[in-house]
Amino acid sequence: MNQEKIGKFIAQCRKEKNLTQSQLAEKLNMSNKSISKWETGKGMPDSSIMLELCTYLGINVNELLSGEHLEKEQYQEKANENIINIAKESDKNKKIKNKIIVAIAIVAICLLIALIMSAIYKHIEISLEYDNRLIKAKIEEDSIICSFNGSSLVTLYYQTFNTNSETLIFVNGKMLLQNKIHSHFETWDSMAQLNNGENLNFNSELIINKSKDIPNCKEKIKVYYTNISINKIKEANQDELQSIIENSNLMAES
Repeated sequence: MNQEKIGKFIAQCRKEKNLTQSQLAEKLNMSNKSISKWETGKGMPDSSIMLELCTYLGINVNELLSGEHLEKEQYQEKANENIINIAKESDKNKKIKNKIIVAIAIVAICLLIALIMSAIYKHIEISLEYDNRLIKAKIEEDSIICSFNGSSLVTLYYQTFNTNSETLIFVNGKMLLQNKIHSHFETWDSMAQLNNGENLNFNSELIINKSKDIPNCKEKIKVYYTNISINKIKEANQDELQSIIENSNLMAES
């Protein structure tokens, strides 16, 4: 439908009835702005008010939608055109609504993903690879001390394993994914450079007491750093233990 043509026709009919925009607006219980919007082609009268508007303007809905006075022989033809135009307008509005719905759905999904990722970052821990410039271990008279120096907080976990002749200690360092991202390091070298300087942010330390923390601790002790799950080490049999040792890094022994 040609909104501009319809708007001019509304203005023409109003003037033919000697009505001002204010008078027409008052009859329809609407604002002057609504009448002005119609007459400038920036909007269309709502379907619920079309019959009442046509009554005051002395026209019928077919003429209103055609934007002109019609002869009787034109009624059917224009009616068909208007029905088709209304259907097209309806389809167009449906497509716009569908696009808006899709856009809102995409935004909602993105926000949901962002919330999920934020929750993951705050709770998921990742294992850290071994680097002898960053992690140190030493065996003292009563305790084993492991430390990890870096730009973000690292949590050190451990699991002990007694054999017939020695005590094995496996240490694993983990960092929250959120902290790794916020620490802005992509390589171990960048952390090692910090370790060699004076601006270390964190020094994580793990102290294991031989008598309190290790039941039946042996005289011979070996301390390994591993990326293997502590829970897996806890459940390991002798064959699996050998594989774990081969895939771990010896840091200290007595």
